[in-house]
Amino acid sequence: MSRRTAAALLLAIVSPLTLVACGDDAASPDAGVDAALTCEAPTPLVAGTPATDAVADAPARCGAPAYTWRRDATLGDVVDLGAPTEYAADFLAALLQTQDLTLPVAPTYDTASRRVTYQTQDRGELVEATALVAYPTTPVDGELDVLLFLHGTSGFTDGCGVTGGGDTYGLLAAAVASTGYVVVAPDYLGLRGDGVATGFPHPYLVGEPTAIASLDAVRAALRMAPAERGNQCASPRYAVLGGSQGGHAAMWVDRLAPYYARELDLTGVVATVPPSDILAETTRALTQIVNATGNTIAFLGTAPAWYGVTSLSGAFASPWDADLPGILASSCDPGDGIGTPTALSDVFTQPLLDAAAGGTLDQVDPFGCVIAENGLPTTSVPRLATPAASYGILNVFSEQDNLVNTPIERVAYEQLCGDGVPLQYLECAGAGHTDSTLWALSEILSFIQDRFAGVAFTPSCTADAPVTCSGTPAP
Repeated sequence: MSRRTAAALLLAIVSPLTLVACGDDAASPDAGVDAALTCEAPTPLVAGTPATDAVADAPARCGAPAYTWRRDATLGDVVDLGAPTEYAADFLAALLQTQDLTLPVAPTYDTASRRVTYQTQDRGELVEATALVAYPTTPVDGELDVLLFLHGTSGFTDGCGVTGGGDTYGLLAAAVASTGYVVVAPDYLGLRGDGVATGFPHPYLVGEPTAIASLDAVRAALRMAPAERGNQCASPRYAVLGGSQGGHAAMWVDRLAPYYARELDLTGVVATVPPSDILAETTRALTQIVNATGNTIAFLGTAPAWYGVTSLSGAFASPWDADLPGILASSCDPGDGIGTPTALSDVFTQPLLDAAAGGTLDQVDPFGCVIAENGLPTTSVPRLATPAASYGILNVFSEQDNLVNTPIERVAYEQLCGDGVPLQYLECAGAGHTDSTLWALSEILSFIQDRFAGVAFTPSCTADAPVTCSGTPAP
């Protein structure tokens, strides 16, 4: 997914609950600071029950060295702040118009966005990560709910995330914040955007590190001082929207938030075109050359290292096994250096291809475990029951997706729903991979509003036939 496409996806999360403006004058992030204003950020609550401790005390999988999740009160602490970039509401509206991008709700509040470096953890070690946080700078009545945006594929090394993407993400996050949210867009581990090296590549499509860093980014947004966040207080209530890779990440936030961020109130999730079944998607990409074959190269080129695998020779033919890490680190364009192979055997080892053809890919040690553990239907991490009757997840798919295979995901959807994941299904007729988020904009907005409003959620375990989504372009 290109940066332009990922930026377009951010426009899909733009309709908050009813908000009341308390003033009309433009304000910078430091203007009109009320020294008496204090905002209470809840103390991080990692695990703490028998069910959650079982995962937090032994999260290592696939032969990775043992570690435990830290419970530090400093998780989410703000380490450094970039300079804010300010946007007037009328400027945002005009600039979006020049880019042929529109919001269903016009920008209302002057806003700012800034890079935040914060403390998180990775495999039991405290590390730092970066995120973009955008917020209104003109007064909004009451606490602001948080919208966690999880971006699609943008690269595999530092500088390739949201905060390294120039002004585009800052502009769009500010436009969403201008409708009355605090918007948090994490870079993900390995995509750090403050000029400091992470020390390892982004573990692409690995659920745990991406979800943990995303949840700590929400904590960081809550821990910013009022003067650093437009003199507004942010609520621990949050909803999640992710597209493509971000859709997979959103499903992992749903899976891990009850274990890792029990003090926060997750109200609902929208995951558009998520590759939920990594095992089935990878099997397909290893039995025929498809667009997803390139994503599989990136996944198997980065994910095993996170589990401690030191050699790629069991998955990749020479010289790919030695050259691939350097290729993936050389550019923020996901397709650079990978391209489309003319034959699968030019890239992958024959035993890996044979296992895929025989339906035993999950048995190839250690790569099969890495693949299975990061699929939602096949992971060994159990999903905890959702207590709120209003909580739910909307999966949005595209009928003509040429990257994430919709027939595979229909099966995965029905399996997950049958296993108790509270899901609703929407498939946009005629949509390609990047279309359905925008074509289903109204449906997505209504879903998010209902989750914040506490409307009771009714799951549906049938992957219904494609429908004409409300924003489908006229013929």
